[in-house]
Amino acid sequence: MNTTRYMFSISTSIMTPAKMVPCTPELLNAALDDVRVAETCQTIARHLEEVKKGTLARKDFNDLKNKLKADNLPVVCFHAAFSDGYRHNESAVPSGLSIYDVDHLTIDPRAYYHTKVAGREVELGISFAHISPSNEGVRLVFEMPKGMSLAEAQQWMADQLEDETYDGSVKDMARCSFVVCRDYVLYYDEEELFAEREVSVPENPVTVVTNDSHYSAPILPAETDYESSFNGIGYDLIVRALEEVLGGVPAQGARNNFIFAMACYLRYVCNDDAQWIAQVMPRYGEEEAKFHATLRSACNRPQTKTVPDIMNRALERAREQQLVKEAIEANGVHASQPPVMPEKLTKFMKLITKNVPTHLKPAVAMGIFPALGAHCKGVKFRYNDNALVEPTFMNVLVAEMSSGKSCVNEPINAIMADIKERDAKNRKLMQEYKEQYDTCPADEQKPERPKGLTVQWVKSDMTPAAFVQLMADAGGRFLYTRMDEIGMLNQLKTNGKGNNVTEILRLAFDCGEYGQERVGTKSVSECVEVRWNWNASTTPGKCRRFFGDAMLDGTLSRMSFATIYTDDDRMPVYGLYDDQFQKQVQAFITSLNDAKGLVLCRKANALVAQMIEENRQYAALADDDTYRELSYRATLSAFKRGMVLYLMNGQKWCKEIEDFVRWSFHYDMWCKMWIFGEKMRRAMELDKAVMLPGRRNLMEFLNDSFSLDDLNTVRRAQGMKGDGSAQLRKWVSRGYCTFNPQTQQYTKSAQFIDKHPKQAA
Repeated sequence: MNTTRYMFSISTSIMTPAKMVPCTPELLNAALDDVRVAETCQTIARHLEEVKKGTLARKDFNDLKNKLKADNLPVVCFHAAFSDGYRHNESAVPSGLSIYDVDHLTIDPRAYYHTKVAGREVELGISFAHISPSNEGVRLVFEMPKGMSLAEAQQWMADQLEDETYDGSVKDMARCSFVVCRDYVLYYDEEELFAEREVSVPENPVTVVTNDSHYSAPILPAETDYESSFNGIGYDLIVRALEEVLGGVPAQGARNNFIFAMACYLRYVCNDDAQWIAQVMPRYGEEEAKFHATLRSACNRPQTKTVPDIMNRALERAREQQLVKEAIEANGVHASQPPVMPEKLTKFMKLITKNVPTHLKPAVAMGIFPALGAHCKGVKFRYNDNALVEPTFMNVLVAEMSSGKSCVNEPINAIMADIKERDAKNRKLMQEYKEQYDTCPADEQKPERPKGLTVQWVKSDMTPAAFVQLMADAGGRFLYTRMDEIGMLNQLKTNGKGNNVTEILRLAFDCGEYGQERVGTKSVSECVEVRWNWNASTTPGKCRRFFGDAMLDGTLSRMSFATIYTDDDRMPVYGLYDDQFQKQVQAFITSLNDAKGLVLCRKANALVAQMIEENRQYAALADDDTYRELSYRATLSAFKRGMVLYLMNGQKWCKEIEDFVRWSFHYDMWCKMWIFGEKMRRAMELDKAVMLPGRRNLMEFLNDSFSLDDLNTVRRAQGMKGDGSAQLRKWVSRGYCTFNPQTQQYTKSAQFIDKHPKQAA
């Protein structure tokens, strides 16, 4: 046995190269009371509640939790201090303390502690106990019984607590624990925790012997608190990138050499720690004992001071993939379900969605904007490109049959109540005029059409002439239509020969000019700016078929889409849409009716500028042309929604509006990519393929000596998909080039150069 006296250690971060320093009561107490630590624990607890409610996936929670811990929490290594200040077993000086983790409890951690541990702290040698940062476990810090190893001490504690599920896995000396907030502390005997103690360390490490071999090796930890990323790059991405740089996953006969090479490079980002490498690196089918032996051999090899080029290349690849991953996660378009609507909403949005179940609120929140925009006359907003835009909205609710698509009807009725009342009066006057006109004798002066008989809420079943006339009568106000099925749009056509209603839809978004010239005295001859907002609903299949020919003409990008997502098949229960509700809604509508002229909001434009840049980066990183094309007008539509809410909020910008604008953009994009994404991609690829000239001899674009990567670069430039390996095999077999396996280079043959002098030049 070796004996020594030493304290344990603490560091401000788990991220390398943060140094470990001897822990003092002052340092530990300061960490426990750190505001950042408290906020991080609270944030993790909130995310855990989302998991319990079913609004956050467990995997996503674990990723968030690990990132929050790594980024914000200090760490303590209760097992040891380190003679060189860096956390690895070679310089570890044992403290005589051990930690015992109880993870993934199904009961409240406090209940576990008070049932099994409370009152036995002195008996068990416990000097510090706290709830784990995940809020799902308990950690005990206790003095190791003399002569025991870490594994034996932890097994001893498991026996004392009668934890039969404990597996006896040892935690290594360099293992550290994240600091938690003071509220999570269950027991703290400061004097005992920081007491000097004699430490007895067994000279021989605990070993494990496999059934397949007589080889013995120190047991490595099954689970540790190593950070999950290096400089913000996930280790899973680093490993994948390093695999690619080293030529891909090895065949069975080459896996040991491959594991050794991988470990030699990974130690540059894993603190030269075999246990750490074992946690992040796949086994590649190798038996466990041999795998660990190979890792230790790699870590015992002399290490250069500079990071090798291969590792730098792998890190660069992984960093690019990390950016893509972060962009995709932030974007959410590839998630299995649509983005969750913000909990905090503006007063109006809270009111208008209060009578529907939670899973229907997004459909209502997106579906009301065409009706809101119909109340704005002469209102313009200045977009970031300095264009003046108006609150034009076209919303399609896409969901399965009997899913509750009618949930938007009552909220829209409440919003449109004032317009509907005015329309009824004007329709009556219009009918009286028609009757007077028809009954007037032919030889008498026919009455003139009344001026200012605005009717805004109109049916979709109207002729182009009626559409133009109603638009002219509206005098700059918006027409509004609600359709129970998207196919009803076909009732309005720009002519009687075919279905090109999408032309009007595109004009409606841009307030473009539309009209007709007729020579008849009774015919409508008008040219108007199209202001027409509408709602429609349909099922996914019908929606794809209806817009099947409009993938690339800009129609889809001008609309907003919503859906209904739920696993609950129970009948939804709605609140009451009574007179009081209608009065409350109309009180907000007044601000839209009163708004006039140009309305500016710098904060809205600043938000849009951020979103445009985020979308640009995502589209570039993900190389997604479909997303890029759809995002332009989706951002503009989100801006318009924000400006309408801004008007209804007394022209005061707030975080609730900002959060809603961001959510509505991502929600709209999720729906579009879900409904049309793959179909649009195919259409865009076909459109590009039509533009490509006839294929040329690819050898023309290659040097006399070239690699597979060079050929693949040429193939991509020519619009070709896939890898060029098969093509190279054909070239070699036909004598066009030769291959050197040592240099991995291909060389054009003399026969080919003689036959194709111009192409090879």
